[in-house]
Amino acid sequence: MPGISDSSATVRRVSIGLVVLLAVVLVLLSPQFGRAHPEGSYRPVLDPPALELGCYPLPEGLRLDFAHQVRTDGDVEVDGERRRELVVQYDLIGADEVRERLTASFVAAGFTPETGAGDVLVFTRPDTGPVSVKVEPLPDVPEDATVRGTVTFDLPSIAVASDDPVCDDPYATKRFPDSYELAR
Repeated sequence: MPGISDSSATVRRVSIGLVVLLAVVLVLLSPQFGRAHPEGSYRPVLDPPALELGCYPLPEGLRLDFAHQVRTDGDVEVDGERRRELVVQYDLIGADEVRERLTASFVAAGFTPETGAGDVLVFTRPDTGPVSVKVEPLPDVPEDATVRGTVTFDLPSIAVASDDPVCDDPYATKRFPDSYELAR
């Protein structure tokens, strides 16, 4: 029987050696099997800005020439007429510069400036009709704040302009259903 136990010990040593060798090989090769490669960026991939999606574009030729983000975009009832209310926040510049840049952008897009009431800017173009814009600085904003104020656009209502599935995502288009609670 001494031969059987020597043989068992040899088989056990070989088995342990093979398991250790297999473990070492797996550890060395594991980065090749579905492990994440650090890129230094752990932010999720986001949709493009709402106005760049093509779902609900601005009137033809109109560009917002300042840093901004869309907060909400949707249709509302104004004096019995369906209108589009687009709310954006502007960044890094003051309300006067936003008004100047908006006026320049509307004029470059073929709109004519009209007289508005108070701090409301009004622009018209034959194919679009009147568009009003209200620029409101946020109160008591610190010097180093990024967001400086809000711009509210009163535009003609438009239908969705693309059949891209992203146009059905309220978080991408900022067209939130009434059932969503929004902080304003």
